[in-house]
Amino acid sequence: MMRPLAALLFLLAASHAAAQAIPKQMRIIVPYAAGGSSDFVARTVAERLGPLLGSNVLVEARPGGNTIIGTEAVVKSAPDGSMLLLVGIQTYSAQPHLMKNMPYDVARDLTPINNVIVSPLVLSVHPGVPAKNVQELVAYAKANPGKVNFGSAGVGNTLHLAVSQFVAKTGVKIVDVPYKGASQAVVDLIAGNIQMMIDLVTTPLPHIQSGRLRPLATTWEKRASALPNVPTMIEQGVDMNFGSMIGLMGPANMPRDLVHRLHADIARVMAMREVKDAFGKQAMEPLTFPSPDAYKATFHAEIESMGRLVKAAGIQPQ
Repeated sequence: MMRPLAALLFLLAASHAAAQAIPKQMRIIVPYAAGGSSDFVARTVAERLGPLLGSNVLVEARPGGNTIIGTEAVVKSAPDGSMLLLVGIQTYSAQPHLMKNMPYDVARDLTPINNVIVSPLVLSVHPGVPAKNVQELVAYAKANPGKVNFGSAGVGNTLHLAVSQFVAKTGVKIVDVPYKGASQAVVDLIAGNIQMMIDLVTTPLPHIQSGRLRPLATTWEKRASALPNVPTMIEQGVDMNFGSMIGLMGPANMPRDLVHRLHADIARVMAMREVKDAFGKQAMEPLTFPSPDAYKATFHAEIESMGRLVKAAGIQPQ
């Protein structure tokens, strides 16, 4: 018969081992087509996360249905860490307000684990626009209502929501010209067919550096490392703090110990110098949260914030 102390130690060890159990094979589901920025983020993290966890971490693209196909696969998966989801906070927090009859509830059916990066956005204009800063752009747009066109990647897209916030904060009347992708909109911005755009820094950066586009402001709370001389919206008097945050979530009901283990190892990955350098080259900045609860609180607060923004912008759910 096992003695009481030995039995207790055995149970504690068994409990600890169970709590730290990590699947030998894990998948990070990217709900977009392979080859894009989200795919790059997932693969950069997976390559370093696997050795820390002692697991083979694969990246699998499951595009379609405006992220629904990939997300539903994760929502329905076992809550054992074998399947995680790469999530853009702004996109997912806007979904409940933009889409009807969704097959899941993002606030209830996903377990936030940790954020990975934030990608600041930049407001750029064609050089023909007579504005050297945000206040001059606002004055120009108000003097020419409905004559300033901006490019977006479709209603409800992160870039469209960013411009919607800009409109709500400044009161300008500008015209949305939707494109199938941001890169197409940038081509028209360079050509002068549209006058302004708010986009991830990565896409317009080469054209900003060549002088074909003029950056007026970035949208995050601090200046973008790739554009250190471009002031933020806040610095220019517009109360706007909007960055594209990308992180990892799992299905509901994941064991708390497992969530904390994954959270900690994701933070370790993002602290690696080579990871910071890899993301820095893409104008992305590491951003993790001190705890899964802090990340969850930010996600839920963003859901409420996006609801107010969508309503103010008059966007109707589809």
